[in-house]
Amino acid sequence: MKPVKTVFLIVFLVGVILFTGCGGVKNGRNGGSPGYMLTVNITPAGAGIVTLNPDGGTYAKNTEVTLTPVAGEGYEFGGWAGPNGDEVVAKGDRWTIKMDGHKQVTATFMELKADQVEAPTASPLGGKVPEGTEITLTTSTVGATIYYTVDGNEPTTGSTVYSDAQKPVVPAGGMTLKAFAVKAGMLDSNIATFVYSTSTAQPIEEIAHQVGGVDFKMRRAPAGLTFPIGMYSDTATINYAYWIGETEVTYELWSEVYKWATASARGDDRYYFQNGGQSGSPYSLAPGQPVTMISWRDAIVWCNALTEYYNAANGTNWDCVYIDSEGRPIRDSRDTNGDVCDQATAVSTAKGFRLPTSKEWELAARYIDGSDWLPWNHASGDLSGSVYPSATTTQLGDYAWYGGNSGEQTHPVATKKSNPFGLFDMTGNVWEICFDPHWNDADMRVKRGGDCWSPIGSRLILVSFEDWVGPSESAAGYGFRLARTD
Repeated sequence: MKPVKTVFLIVFLVGVILFTGCGGVKNGRNGGSPGYMLTVNITPAGAGIVTLNPDGGTYAKNTEVTLTPVAGEGYEFGGWAGPNGDEVVAKGDRWTIKMDGHKQVTATFMELKADQVEAPTASPLGGKVPEGTEITLTTSTVGATIYYTVDGNEPTTGSTVYSDAQKPVVPAGGMTLKAFAVKAGMLDSNIATFVYSTSTAQPIEEIAHQVGGVDFKMRRAPAGLTFPIGMYSDTATINYAYWIGETEVTYELWSEVYKWATASARGDDRYYFQNGGQSGSPYSLAPGQPVTMISWRDAIVWCNALTEYYNAANGTNWDCVYIDSEGRPIRDSRDTNGDVCDQATAVSTAKGFRLPTSKEWELAARYIDGSDWLPWNHASGDLSGSVYPSATTTQLGDYAWYGGNSGEQTHPVATKKSNPFGLFDMTGNVWEICFDPHWNDADMRVKRGGDCWSPIGSRLILVSFEDWVGPSESAAGYGFRLARTD
């Protein structure tokens, strides 16, 4: 049975919008952009509500709006109709519409009788998915059995019985999935329909490296990808290919390079660090913990050390990325050399290891398939719902160690699911320091992704949020991830 809910009807008033030249209604979120109105109607009246993210109703051109239907008592969501109803598309576990003009849609709800089983819901809801995607079906009526078809025919009790061992799988070319639920002593549910097509995700290459017996892997972002960036409707394009680490740098890798770099036998090429780093938070001997208690200065100098160590071990000749004003690799992160570190030049043509830029980090965090991208208010990898300002996610714990599940300590890397790019812990575990100065304070550096203390419902774990850290600051929640220009 559906639980009792207090239902409020959201009504959007349609106004007449006049445009002259390049002017028109302005959206306060994206000042200067043409404003397009999204009008949502409910049928039957009072049967439910639809919340919008971003909220408001008027949007800059090409803003992707997420629509979340919520059924009232005695109803369940049935689908989309209206003049632009066919433009509402499923992406993962969300409904979206692109605001490339004024839009009017109708959310239709179906009556649910007091003794009727609730119709199944699907995850993903529909839309483009990779071939072979398993579909999870659920109904909130405890004890109900779900039957389904994948050929568009109406299901019966003679159709396939849904179970964890017998989930529908999307074949090449897609499918139309229909399902209903049955329970003895109750009316059968309404039939739910979910339509899937298949997309070919751009292959993400993987490469494995090794220094001193320690392995680490990286993934390649191809050149020319355009992706959303930030919290509103901005986009960015990265015109070069680059590699980014599958995991945060582990203490094992850090320590191996640190010992090689700081050895007195290196003479004038010896490295010096302000902080020696530690294994996780608190210090842990468990393998695979991210390195912590290092600063931005330590990280850029260590990247140079890794480049030189890798060259020596593998016969490569990659240039160090971070150089001083005289063109020399920076090998000292101590406070006495702080000004040199803070004024470092990142050589764009150098092929050595480095920190990712904030844009590179966000592309990899928001990647779904190269044409679809994660919304700004999600955690990396989690398509199930938002984490801010309201938390609608059901899968955050599958991808992230955060304040709600970490026990307030870091964990070995790659113990949660990877995001679609193949990267682990892009949300949570430790903050990941990027190279860029922060846009709000050039003396600070960007950090991304949150840490094991970050609470759900905060901006800290958003794929779009740029926090900042001083270049000399070190803490038990600060780490980093490698990058390298292809």
